[in-house]
Amino acid sequence: MDKLLPYETFSEILSYLKKDQASLLQISLTCKKFHEITIPLLYKSPQFTTFSSFQSFTNTLSEANALYVRDIDLHMVPHRWDSLKINHCLYTLTDKAHDLEQLNLGLCSQLTNKVLKRIIRPLHDLRVLSLDQCTLIGDEAIETLVVQCPYIQELYLGSTHITDKALHWIATKLILLTHLYLPGCENITEAGISTLTTQCKTLQHFDIKDCYNVVGDFGIEQLRMGLDETPVLSNPVEEDEWEDMDSEDED
Repeated sequence: MDKLLPYETFSEILSYLKKDQASLLQISLTCKKFHEITIPLLYKSPQFTTFSSFQSFTNTLSEANALYVRDIDLHMVPHRWDSLKINHCLYTLTDKAHDLEQLNLGLCSQLTNKVLKRIIRPLHDLRVLSLDQCTLIGDEAIETLVVQCPYIQELYLGSTHITDKALHWIATKLILLTHLYLPGCENITEAGISTLTTQCKTLQHFDIKDCYNVVGDFGIEQLRMGLDETPVLSNPVEEDEWEDMDSEDED
């Protein structure tokens, strides 16, 4: 059967198991061909239930398999900030997985501006970033973010300490931004929101729930566009839906 079915057919069949990593791992051990097919599926969007599993994953990253990594979601990994090794793991991950497109660090309450700046530096093609409830994050990190990751389309900054200055950078530098979520950002005002709505031409949805310093003549419904259409980070957008700005530049 191995000689009758082409590589592409096996790849298509095994792609239906992309969310069943335990089965894919067992299949990868059966033969060389299955190993070659399953490795990209295993590394594209790995799932972690413990910090130790994330640590093991980063320890096994090589220059070759890191090329397959597209989506990392840590927001449900328990006790990840109890370990002093988390920063090193994130540095290892982003230093090798340069093609990462989605990164969820939600609820990483000890994440600092300095660490985040170091993490995002290699992630030029990042499209979705969640820093929701990362309460130590402020303008300093956002200033670096808009330069290092200019193609971000979805940004989650709930309960961070950003100000109107960060909103100005976001509005003028993130040229593909469509979704921005700011619930609980108490240091932004209507001036920053005005800059956002007038300067960011691609913006489709944003959330300013519980941003108590946003007052003035803005209608509350106008300010809270698309609250019922919040995308789910755990369901990543397919790769071919991203806009490839680099390719356009080359043309």
